[in-house]
Amino acid sequence: MTNPDLQKSLFDIILSRYPRRTDAVDALCELLHLSKDPVYRRLRGDTFLTPGEISVLANHYKISLDALVTNGTDHVLCRFNAFSTRVASFEDYLNGFRSDFEQIRRLPNPHLYYASAEVPVFTYSFFPELISFKLYIWGRTIWNLEYLRHRPFDFDLVTHPVIRLSQDVLQHYLSLNSTELWSVHLVDNTLAQIEYHVYSGGFRDPADALTLCDKTADWVAHTRAMAQAGRKFNAGEKPENGQGVFNLYHNEMIYVNITALITSDLGRTVYAAFCNPNFLVSADPKLCDYTESWFGNVLAKSNLISQSAEKSRDWFFRELGKKIGRVKQRILLHVEENRQ
Repeated sequence: MTNPDLQKSLFDIILSRYPRRTDAVDALCELLHLSKDPVYRRLRGDTFLTPGEISVLANHYKISLDALVTNGTDHVLCRFNAFSTRVASFEDYLNGFRSDFEQIRRLPNPHLYYASAEVPVFTYSFFPELISFKLYIWGRTIWNLEYLRHRPFDFDLVTHPVIRLSQDVLQHYLSLNSTELWSVHLVDNTLAQIEYHVYSGGFRDPADALTLCDKTADWVAHTRAMAQAGRKFNAGEKPENGQGVFNLYHNEMIYVNITALITSDLGRTVYAAFCNPNFLVSADPKLCDYTESWFGNVLAKSNLISQSAEKSRDWFFRELGKKIGRVKQRILLHVEENRQ
C-alpha cells in the first residue's frame, strides 16, 4: 500500500509545475494511460498509486522518492546532460541548450541568475568566430570528435547551419531577463586557449588567433554597451531595440564556478557546471533555497555596474581590454618571429 503522505507530496510537486490543475490532469491521463476520473481519484487520495505508477511519475518528472520518504538534508536529485545525451556533433550540444531555453521561455515570469568566472557560454554566439573556436575546443578535448583529432582550427570548420543554431540559442538568452555576476577573470580561459593553440600549432593560419583576439575585444565592447543600457541586444543592433533586462554585478572577492538559477511563478531550477561544458540540473527545493540565498548574499556584497556606476563599469571593461591587448601583443611577436 502506498503511503498517502508520499502520494500527496508527489502530486503537490507535479501540480506545482503546471499553470492550471486541468493541464496537470491532462498530462497525467496521457502519462498513466488513464481517463480523468481515475486520475482525480488518485489526486484526492481515494485511490492509491501503484508502485509502477509511482515509478513512472518519479522518472518522468525527475522527482527524488528518497527525498520524499526520508526528507534527508544532504541528498539532492540531479540530472546530468552528459548521461542523457552523448554529444556526437556541435548540433547535439547546441540543441540541448535550445531545448532547455524553450522550456524556460514557456514559464510565467522567468528570470535567470547567472554567476561565472568565464564568459557566459551563450554570449560567445554574439560573434560566429568565437563560438566556432569554443565548439572546436570542446569538440577536441571533451567530446573527442574523431574528425577533429588532428585537424587545426580554421573559421570554415563550423558550418552555417551550426552558426544559425547558435544564434537561436542566443536569441533565447537575449529575450530572458537576467541578473549576472562577473569578474575580471572572465576572458582568461578563452585567451589562454587562443594563446596555447598559437604556440602548439593549433591554427591552420596563426593570423586567425589575432582575429579571435579582436573578436574578444568586440565582445567586451558589446557587453559593455549592454551593461550601460541595462538591456540585452544582439551585436550590430541599437540599445533601444533591447529585449531582456540585463543587471550586471561585479565581485572580485569570490571565484565562482558557473552557477545559474532559473526562477519563475511555477518554481525554480538550478544549473551548475560539472565537467565543463556540461551541467548538473536540479529542481530540488532545498538546493534551490540554498542557491537563491547564496545569490542574495553575494549580490548584496557586489557592485552593480549596469546603467549606474559609470566609473566602476569603465574600470571593469577597461581591465578586460588590457588582458586582451597583452595576449594579442605576445601572439603578434610569436607570429613575426616565426615568419623570419
